[in-house]
Amino acid sequence: MPYNDYVQRGTIPTQVTTANGAQPLLPDDMQKEIIKNAIEMSATGRYMKKRRMARGVQRQPVLDQKPTAYFVTGDTGLKQTTNVAWRNVFLNAEELAVIVPIPINLTRDMDYDIWNEVRPEIEEAIGVALDAAILFGTNAPSSWPTAIATAAIAAANTVTQGTGVDIAADINNVLGAMESDGYFPNGYIFRQDVRASLRGLRTTTNAFVFKDDEVGASNMTFGNSAGARDGTIFGIPARPLMNGVFEAHNTAAANATKLIAADWSQFILGVREEIEMKVFDQGVIQDSLGDIQFNLLQQDMIAARFVCRFAWACPNPVNRTQSTQASRYPASLLRDAA
Repeated sequence: MPYNDYVQRGTIPTQVTTANGAQPLLPDDMQKEIIKNAIEMSATGRYMKKRRMARGVQRQPVLDQKPTAYFVTGDTGLKQTTNVAWRNVFLNAEELAVIVPIPINLTRDMDYDIWNEVRPEIEEAIGVALDAAILFGTNAPSSWPTAIATAAIAAANTVTQGTGVDIAADINNVLGAMESDGYFPNGYIFRQDVRASLRGLRTTTNAFVFKDDEVGASNMTFGNSAGARDGTIFGIPARPLMNGVFEAHNTAAANATKLIAADWSQFILGVREEIEMKVFDQGVIQDSLGDIQFNLLQQDMIAARFVCRFAWACPNPVNRTQSTQASRYPASLLRDAA
């Protein structure tokens, strides 16, 4: 775990090409705008149903057994009984946090509000950690449920790309896997390279299926204008995820997940504490061995501590289409060939 990083001044800039990274936030004669990519917010935070939590643990009753009705034989036939059962699903709030130390002299020499620049980047980093844990189980707390991709695989809701005649057929089969569990998909998220696979789709006469400002196959649009990002596939909203979570998973896993279709209304994101920033000018920062890495008072530093607490759950209530809990899940995957 990195405990000894901090925001640094850099070297003195000179008129050579190797000085591009030198003191980039300190004023001399420079443009008053920092060039950076757009901040990518959490996909799970965007799509999941939000639930405010008053405590660190919240219990959610979920229907686990539906009642059964019976025909009665004759006028005096016996009426049968049935059972209705529920089970508990728990939201367990876990903390995400990071500290950003910076020398006081550096903040005084800057021509920018450093925290206005840092905070959006920290929010993105928290979103990355949240998505990686929820989607793929990366560094997930032990109290959290099985990651979405892992649970979908366990429910046999997976399709390997190349199984169908093209990627559109594969995605259709992804939807079918979830629909056979009694769920209706309402959104896709996917790895960036899926965009190229969709753009490359051709008809039997070798014409491109997707063209600028034209609908492709029935109820399908994708990248239908210059710079377009969002689209629809079979009428369902589709969005490539640009925070690197899919790509990191692809690097770490064989037969990696490249697209997730889900009924996102079936997932709950519990918010116990929104992102809070607090700035300290006294105290020490220690590593996991107890060694002091920074002494804010002695080294004339300040440090911003960012803290938030989230939980998530997938209640997966019983339905008439698929009554076996282990065999149903409100998400399905398109995976790379092994």
